[in-house]
Amino acid sequence: MPIFDRNNPADMQAIADAQQLTVECHERYHLCKKQLDTLNKQAVRQWLERLPTEQREKCRVTLNNIVASRQQKGKKHD
Repeated sequence: MPIFDRNNPADMQAIADAQQLTVECHERYHLCKKQLDTLNKQAVRQWLERLPTEQREKCRVTLNNIVASRQQKGKKHD
């Protein structure tokens, strides 16, 4: 039995909201990764400070996750 009922407008809205969130997260990941790959640590901090508060906090979490993932990958190769 499907989790969502395509005939139910509330379920369809939930699907649309989830898809939109996925797109936003994907775009934020690529933006943050680009900043990490092209800027030094101080420049990344300055970039974060220029962002609106809500976006800054989301990007800070994303950046921390990217850095943690890179550190984990580095440990696996050692």
